[in-house]
Amino acid sequence: MKKLTFLISVALVSTILFNSCGSKNGAENGDDKKVAGRKIDPKLDSLITAMAACEQQNTNCEGYNKASVGIQAMSKDAANKTLAEDLFNAISQSTNNKRSAACAHAINFWLGSSAHLENAAYGKVILDALKKEKFDQSSYVGSTLGQLLAGWLSSNDEALLKELHAAVANKSTESRGRLELIRLSGDKSFEKNGYLDVLINIAKDAAEDEAVKRQVLAVIWRVKDAAHIQKVEDLYISLLDNESAVVSGAAMEGLGYMKSAKGFAKVLESVEKKGADEKYASSTARALTNYLTGDAKEGIDKEKALALAIKMSGNKTLKAYSRSAYVYSIESYGGAKAKAALTKLAASSEKEIADPAKQALTRIKK
Repeated sequence: MKKLTFLISVALVSTILFNSCGSKNGAENGDDKKVAGRKIDPKLDSLITAMAACEQQNTNCEGYNKASVGIQAMSKDAANKTLAEDLFNAISQSTNNKRSAACAHAINFWLGSSAHLENAAYGKVILDALKKEKFDQSSYVGSTLGQLLAGWLSSNDEALLKELHAAVANKSTESRGRLELIRLSGDKSFEKNGYLDVLINIAKDAAEDEAVKRQVLAVIWRVKDAAHIQKVEDLYISLLDNESAVVSGAAMEGLGYMKSAKGFAKVLESVEKKGADEKYASSTARALTNYLTGDAKEGIDKEKALALAIKMSGNKTLKAYSRSAYVYSIESYGGAKAKAALTKLAASSEKEIADPAKQALTRIKK
């Protein structure tokens, strides 16, 4: 009997603690207490219900249009102090994933405030909703939840961050939601202990899906910390000879985005080796464009990059369409040398390269 009484007491205390997890912005969101039995505002409930019934959440559906107008109006009305609380509670109580997605979409785009990001309990609500999702080719619920959840990647709540990092690392996490979490990672989330290592491990994992690896490689160049920059450069360089064109191409592009002097010579070598292969052409061209865009950086010889772009644009091993990717590399260099090379390409009998070259010349002249 004593044991039963003790367990009931623990359960009650846990419930009270969970229900009292509120925002730091109480003035804006009222008490902002999570009350499991709370009912959503009837007007908001009606708008969300109609929106959830839409086959797709866009302006082709009347329910979506009404929700867009109605919820934005509610967010501007000072009397609606519990709008955020209602939406998050609706997600936590929902047994319908489309309804959860409708609420998440409303929070993402119509709430008119990002104060909810200071509340770790709200992030946990979205994480729990995403964990329940299973991939469905026709459903973008996971994507909507992941897009919202990414806002907590820079949270100061260590317990939530640990769970978020685990969800990103977990191959079982609904794939569209996982990709959104990675896509929306930024320098503030990379500052959080261990997160960059989570992403680097994904990129190195031979069993990981290529699309996920590419998404990782497409964002980690945003790091700001010197130690992080070195880690990312080393990762990119190690992947330049990866057997996957997707992975090695993304590594080249990443080094270009970073304007990495350390990786510059190796990227030029990779472009020489792989640039005439249709599988690599867009990535090799984009890598050169990244290096040629903007001011010169110490350790990067833009003249060499331009010369290589001109050489590749004339390599007829590639189809004209693929060669046209190098037009933008040449244009990025600008000046007389670029104009001369583009003028030559514009005179080509191959329309697929001549037209882009003419357009690039027009832009340079302007």
